[in-house]
Amino acid sequence: MCAGPEIPAKTQRGESMAAITAAMVKELRERTQSGMSDCKNALVQAEGDMAKAVEILQKMGKAKGDKAAGKVAAEGSVTARVNGHVGVVVELNCQTDFVARGEEFKAALRDLSHAALEHKPADKAALEAIAFSGMTFKDRIEGLTVRSGEKHDVRRVAVIEGGAGSHLHTYVHSNDRIAVLAEIASSDPKNAKVIEFADDICLQVASMNPKYLDRADVPAADIAKQREIFSALMDKEDAEAVAAPVDFLARIQAIITEVAAEEGRALGDMDAEVKAHLEKSEKDRATLEGFKKAAEKAKGRAPAAKEKILDGKVAKWLTEIVLLDQNSVKENNTPISKVMANVAKEVAGTKIVRFVRFEVGEGIEKAAAKDFATEVAEMAAASAKA
Repeated sequence: MCAGPEIPAKTQRGESMAAITAAMVKELRERTQSGMSDCKNALVQAEGDMAKAVEILQKMGKAKGDKAAGKVAAEGSVTARVNGHVGVVVELNCQTDFVARGEEFKAALRDLSHAALEHKPADKAALEAIAFSGMTFKDRIEGLTVRSGEKHDVRRVAVIEGGAGSHLHTYVHSNDRIAVLAEIASSDPKNAKVIEFADDICLQVASMNPKYLDRADVPAADIAKQREIFSALMDKEDAEAVAAPVDFLARIQAIITEVAAEEGRALGDMDAEVKAHLEKSEKDRATLEGFKKAAEKAKGRAPAAKEKILDGKVAKWLTEIVLLDQNSVKENNTPISKVMANVAKEVAGTKIVRFVRFEVGEGIEKAAAKDFATEVAEMAAASAKA
């Protein structure tokens, strides 16, 4: 294969400097992962000195990276992968779904997951520090930021190392926005029933998003906080219930006053007017009675009764966030704990050990989207200052 034509570099006065070959541009691109145009310009600026060109590109990349650093990267993709008794889940973020669908982005996420399987990093920093194809992932991801103009970020990684008596199973949703890794222990981890159960659990976790495996895993402080939230909501609802009859009567009085004004008649005693209205309107009479009963119930609720209601609300909340308490999406009205017990009857020792679920951008506070009018106004203001 020929080396390619030389690209003569010129000074500002047009004098020739060191010739820049296509081979040099290619080498610099492979070393830095920068764009062809940036590599050529850096070599020209460095007068063909490869080390200086690398330094120039590094400074250029830092400048672009600093510019993107303040942006929010809440889009991207997740993936889950298993090799033997090791499983990993990785999330890589960018700013738009368009960039996340690009081949370079996909390749980076794929390589990150393979590296995580091999090196089993403890956290994001450890994953970024891994060298792959001559550079660390930190440098590679920074290169993606420079070339695309969008902030890229290795957000998180999770690693599960299973034992000889466990099966690791993954599920990645078709849009690459949800990934699940689950470990299932069993006396026969390769049994078809166990593998089917593992698949069902991954789908359950993906769709229902449990936060914990067992009730015992839920921190007592979280339960107490949720109980306080439910208690405050009950107090608010009770206050509204007590006020409802008064508010409803006030609305009736306003209507009576408005109708009297339209008819040009003088109002009589308001209590008598309201009584007459309610005698004529069965619907309003029934509504008021309903409000009054609810108000009496709220005012007369004993503290013990409230605590019992709170117990029920907390119990229902736990069935939403605890995997074993959730109803199976595959077997309606059957708790996952019972589904697991049924599988264990056929294959002894089958149980869920742990799971990890990543969803793209969860927990990241996104900047509020600007409407078109706001963007135009900001552009006009910027032009006026220029």
